[in-house]
Amino acid sequence: MKIFGINEFAARFPNIINGFLTLCLLYYYGKKWYSEKFGLRWSAIHIGTILPHLYFRSGIIDPWYNLFAFVAYINIFEIIRNISNNPNVQFKRAIIAGVALGLSVLTKGPAIVLVLLLSLMIFYILFQKSILKQNTKYLFICFFVFIITGTSWFLYEILLGNAYIVKEFINYQIRLLQTEDSGHGGFLLYHFVVILLGCFPSSIILLSYFTKGIMRDIYSKAMMILMLAVLIIFSIVKTKIVHYSSMSYYSVSFLAAYVSMQKNKISSWQKYLMITIGFLIAIVITIAGSIENWKHLIIPYLQQKDIFAAENLSVNVEWYGWEYLLGIVFFIIILIYPKQSKYLTLYFLVIAVWISLVMNNFISKVEQYSQNSAIVFFKWCAEKQYIVDTYAYKSYASLFYGQRMPLSETEEAEISKLLKNYENAGYNKNTSYNLAYLNWLIESNKHPVYLVSKIHHEKEVLATNKFIKLYSKGGFVFYMKRKNVK
Repeated sequence: MKIFGINEFAARFPNIINGFLTLCLLYYYGKKWYSEKFGLRWSAIHIGTILPHLYFRSGIIDPWYNLFAFVAYINIFEIIRNISNNPNVQFKRAIIAGVALGLSVLTKGPAIVLVLLLSLMIFYILFQKSILKQNTKYLFICFFVFIITGTSWFLYEILLGNAYIVKEFINYQIRLLQTEDSGHGGFLLYHFVVILLGCFPSSIILLSYFTKGIMRDIYSKAMMILMLAVLIIFSIVKTKIVHYSSMSYYSVSFLAAYVSMQKNKISSWQKYLMITIGFLIAIVITIAGSIENWKHLIIPYLQQKDIFAAENLSVNVEWYGWEYLLGIVFFIIILIYPKQSKYLTLYFLVIAVWISLVMNNFISKVEQYSQNSAIVFFKWCAEKQYIVDTYAYKSYASLFYGQRMPLSETEEAEISKLLKNYENAGYNKNTSYNLAYLNWLIESNKHPVYLVSKIHHEKEVLATNKFIKLYSKGGFVFYMKRKNVK
């Protein structure tokens, strides 16, 4: 962001680089393990699968978290597999694996260590137990390098006297395992459904791996174990978020490429399942692309059931008018699934182009319905250097687009005092900072202060007698703090 500034492009640019590196990595290992053809197909399937493609164009940190972890997994796998008898090569793999795993932990947290440990233990016990002694020293080297890399930030903070940050970080990781944090809950098989629909159509193709006639080599077993470990662990974890299972995307695309190299076509039941899911996705895209033509039919109903959703749809958004055709095009693509697998690489590249078209023509328009009214206001506050916050709903938009500045030590102390009061009253300290910050803004002599709430909280905000309503739009209400009250 120091190069491009604080904006959407700067936030997403690292993941563009990540996407390029990921595709190069998949091609490299696909060619190394099998052939150049396999490497190209693996890369094409990965970029032509919905969620992996979407992640490369997002601004979240998970693509890097997963890439580092995947590099670690592959190198530890090759150490255990003893692919090379050259000690220098094994040593190099141990260093790479240790550094990569450490960087993964530093990127987001230690949960990935549990995933890789479970995967590698299962793989080792089932398939490579006989070569323990000759690889032990390299695994110890890997572990030692991981500890140095993975704990570097923790040690740095402890030496600075910030041990409480490390403690809070650990407590947060534990809370993710035990509770539905931030309201993100879900049913037990949540991530299996995410993979089935979000990794379509690769998820349908990989089902052939469980059918008769497929030769399952050591590489495919390692990738299958990794996928199942991810799905099992994050099915147990209480917090359910789509990207928690994103580490399994590598396995999904690999297994789809793997079975397609052995079977010239998918089974009839897979074809029917693919057509069914493809039809449902096509229907959603077609309906969404023609929303301006029919939204007036459901807005009256939504006004009785969900006024916020009704106001979202009331926003006038300019569409080109042909976007609904992308749904029809997608269904046609699914119907012409290649009868011969040799065309599969090209097929997924076509899907990648389709995904790109959908993102370019839908995402910005969906955002105009869902939160653009608030984002415009946040940007205005940032330009004027006004303080702005949200009321009764969680959003990072006020932080990013509103460009919230760090507080002074005195102001932080005032908020900490409020936070302590909430803690004494039985509130969770880890989840009450936003509440403390909001109430500090309301009660302090800070001016000007602006506030954004959803429309169904308007009366609640005005009842405080601290804010004046400016206007409402798109389901959001915008306020300014009164100057004659503290």
